[in-house]
Amino acid sequence: MPRARTAALLIGVISPAVAAAQATSPPTLNCVRGFDGLKATAQELPDAQWTEKDGYDIATLSAPERWVARIAFTRPGHPAHPAVTLRTRRKQVTEVWTADSKGCGYGDPSQFSLLMADMKSADAALTNASRIEVERRKADRPPLAP
Repeated sequence: MPRARTAALLIGVISPAVAAAQATSPPTLNCVRGFDGLKATAQELPDAQWTEKDGYDIATLSAPERWVARIAFTRPGHPAHPAVTLRTRRKQVTEVWTADSKGCGYGDPSQFSLLMADMKSADAALTNASRIEVERRKADRPPLAP
């Protein structure tokens, strides 16, 4: 089975809508699968790059110049464990990369709420930084440049 189709089928376990899009769209979370189910599915994704950072196991997937998705799984000892977050960054036609996060909390609801508040705050900061960078690049172009 071709790699793109395999990835699409595996991502589909995270979200069936993604499988239908043949991996041209970033994944979404299906919280019904539970922490272990989501992690097992993500570990099967052939193109995911895994890292460990700040109490998370992180799987990164991307369609270069279109979107980047980071699925983060809390590790034991993290206050919100067990929880899964998904930050998606999409490149808009304006060239601004917008960030949006979603999550599934299976532990302490108050800690999960704090985690998501931090995620949403970082989303705004990432989007604003991208917007500023795009505006700076445009200002540096000659007036008649495309």
